[in-house]
Amino acid sequence: MPATDATPENQALHDAVPVEYPNGINPRWDVAQIATRGHVLVGRLEYIFNKVKLPSIWLWFLLLILAWAMFNGKIHAFGPRLMSFNESGTFQRMLTYDPDTYFDIGGGVHAGPDLAWLGRYAPTPESLSVADHEALVAAVVADSGKFGTNLDEWAAVPELKTQPTVTRPAKAFAKNSAELRNGVVSVPEDGGRDIIVAAYVEGRWAFTIVRGDACGTMVGPVVKPCSDKTNSDGRWSHMVVSTINTLKPKE
Repeated sequence: MPATDATPENQALHDAVPVEYPNGINPRWDVAQIATRGHVLVGRLEYIFNKVKLPSIWLWFLLLILAWAMFNGKIHAFGPRLMSFNESGTFQRMLTYDPDTYFDIGGGVHAGPDLAWLGRYAPTPESLSVADHEALVAAVVADSGKFGTNLDEWAAVPELKTQPTVTRPAKAFAKNSAELRNGVVSVPEDGGRDIIVAAYVEGRWAFTIVRGDACGTMVGPVVKPCSDKTNSDGRWSHMVVSTINTLKPKE
């Protein structure tokens, strides 16, 4: 080592690392470089539990307590830094979630576990314009108001410039999900009255329920004269969830 580097600190570091050691490992210096305080604490807990033969679940319980102590500054080697990082609420946001909006179902929309399946059919850029979607819903409302679910008599829908797929609820997504870009009209076959119009509109979800000459927008741009049943507050009503789930493919 050059004389200019022979400072007291460098000399102390040089003396702390033996040049030769059995098996090439110095248990006092080499191991200390990889055995952090966390490694040591976990290792001690494992050693204790192996000795007393306690179930492993208790080990995880104690590890949770240790993590809590670290986050709250009880273990000062780690705590203060984590506490300062946590002042902005970062950890609260990471460790909490809203079950009603936990799942990303595409198109900028989130939902709960009951509608998580929609994430498999996330909207694509290829989709209807708002104007075409409004025309589709208006045509379905007109035909439903005059002819109900008797598809043989429908007249307005067949005249649309962009033709939707008209099918049964069980086939709406299971067989025709690729047609959502042009709209899928689900018409019940068991005597039900609720017709559902599902579509991608400008890369987003749109679901509208039609009953006779009345309609309600459940998701997406509100179509006049439909009532607004969208989840503007981030919450999904039971009616909206149950209605959309009639289109869920069977597993």
